[in-house]
Formats: sequence, structure tokens, C-alpha cells
Amino acid sequence: MTSVSAVVRNLRPLEGRAYISLIGFALLMNWKNIGVEKLATAFVAGALFVWYAFSINNCFDVDTDSRNPAKTRKNPIAAGELSFRRGLLVSVLLALTGLGLASMTNREAFAVYAVMLLLATLYSAPPRLKARPIMDVLSHGLFFGGLPFLYGALIDGNLSEVEILIATGITFYSFALELRNHLADYESDLEAGLKTTPIVIGKGKSELLVEVFSILAIAVTLYTLKPHLVIASSLMVVGRGLGIDQRTAYRLFDIAMVGVVLAAGGTVP
Repeated sequence: MTSVSAVVRNLRPLEGRAYISLIGFALLMNWKNIGVEKLATAFVAGALFVWYAFSINNCFDVDTDSRNPAKTRKNPIAAGELSFRRGLLVSVLLALTGLGLASMTNREAFAVYAVMLLLATLYSAPPRLKARPIMDVLSHGLFFGGLPFLYGALIDGNLSEVEILIATGITFYSFALELRNHLADYESDLEAGLKTTPIVIGKGKSELLVEVFSILAIAVTLYTLKPHLVIASSLMVVGRGLGIDQRTAYRLFDIAMVGVVLAAGGTVP
């Protein structure tokens, strides 16, 4: 019998907390114009989307996750603790419930939510965009990047220039995160015969793209504060010459991105 623990772990709630926080942040930026009930409804729908994206991904990642012990521990389906059928059923319930709640917000937010669900599904399930070079990075950058932020920002039916710039920066950063994920899974993906972007273009170019997209993301988001601060983001390139190890560099990028997004969000009246 399937345990509740296996179902919950299949949603990967700890890994999804950053994306849920992103949606919550966008909603809070517009709280003055929206009632508490609508904000709560939109937030719950957002959380259900994030859990759906991880759940459906686990369903169709059994082939690769079973080859990677670290991944198997995060995927109850690959570990044999949850059947594919039940995992898929839970995923469908999450998607339908989230879509129903999102329909109670407004047309703009609902439309973005529907696109997010579609992309998250196509990313993991056939045609499985995550295994197609370029499309893996582009789709991830949208459904786990700019679109969740836009969904929250559109709760009032409008988008400001600041919100558009933040969404653009987050999209670029999600490109970098997807490349980082693929680089971490490089060996198991290669063994499984997947054609992810890093496998096609190589590790070196992929690592360079991680830095390029990270710097672009920070630069675009910094523009919401003061245009000339864009120059400051270029200083992060110095890390290559200072011999900073990759893990530390990624942490610095993460900290910088979170900082500039929070600062930019504070400029919205």
C-alpha cells in the first residue's frame, strides 16, 4: 500500500519552496490592490502548480533517476515506493485542482497558469522537452522562471515595467539553473541516451552559458534600480580570473540574484 510519505516526497516540497516563494513574492508586491481571499487562492494554486511540476517530472524520470543513486532517493517512483499510475493520478489531481483555483483569479493570471501547466507537462511527459537540446532550457526558463512570477504579478490584471524586467531577469536565471541541473545529471543522462543541451554542446560551453545567463539575469534585474548599476554585474566575471571554484561561484550568483530581486520588488509602489 502506498504510504503518505511517498506521495508527499514525490512532490519534492523542499526543492519547490523557492518557486513557491517566488510566486508569493509577486503576489505580495500587489497585495494593496487585491483582497486577501484572492491572494490566498492564487497562492495555493501556485503551490499546487509547483508540486505538480515536480510530481509529473518524477513520473517520467524513472529511466534516468534509477541510474543515479542521489536522484533515486528523491524519486519514490524510481525507488519503487510509489507506482507510476498512482504518481500520475496524484499529478493530474494537483493540476486540475490548481487550474480550478486559478480560474477564480482573473483571465490574465489564469491564462499564464494554463501555459505554465502545459509547458511543465510537455517538459516531463512526451514529447519530453527536457530531453531535447535548446527546448529543455527554453521551456524550463518559462514555466519555472518568468511565468510563475508573471502569474503572481498579474493578480491585479496589470504589469508594470519593473515587473516585466524582474520576470525577464528570472527567466534568464532559470536558463542558468536548468543548465546547472543538466550538468549535475550529465553522466546519468548520457548513459540513458538523452540529448540535453550540455550533452550536445559539451560541458565547457554549458558552464560558460551558466555564467552568461546568470550575469544577464542580475544585470536586467539591477536595471530596475538604477540603470548604471548594470555595470556592477559585470564585476562577477572576475570570478573566473580569481580561481573561485564552481560551487562557490554558483552560490554567489544565487545570493546576488535573490538580493536584486528583493530590492527590485521593493521599488514597486
